[in-house]
Amino acid sequence: MIERPSIAEYLPHKDAMLLLDRLVDWDVQKHTLTAEVDIQQDSFFFEPSLGGIPAWVGFEYMAQSIAALSGLHGRLVHNTEPKIGCIMSVRSFTAMIPAFPPGNTVQVKVHELFREQSVVSFDCVLVVEDREVCTAVINAIELDDPCTFFKETT
Repeated sequence: MIERPSIAEYLPHKDAMLLLDRLVDWDVQKHTLTAEVDIQQDSFFFEPSLGGIPAWVGFEYMAQSIAALSGLHGRLVHNTEPKIGCIMSVRSFTAMIPAFPPGNTVQVKVHELFREQSVVSFDCVLVVEDREVCTAVINAIELDDPCTFFKETT
């Protein structure tokens, strides 16, 4: 298990924008990772009017878990720094609840479905109390140098 603050070694996210609390299980060979987020009233995205963190924030939990898997793979397999990733698309994002209530832990499960060079696709599931509450397929691209990439494409 890897907890805060050590998670930051595997992600480009820092400080208040590092939303994951723990990396609890991963397999870099099978391209899977499970992370956890503890929902608290003082959490960055907490909305009192909803009584929790809006379900759409689950997309960012998914994206950071994908980044963590990429960072683990880079460090453990290639001894490299975490890469920057850019989301290309989100397909079939479904939320079965409007918000994540405080006192719960959200499990974030990501599994790589497809990879061609630096383009990747992941199946993502959020689980609260053994119940799937959000699902999506996220397509992304990993960049060695995002500044160079964006200069070349504009």
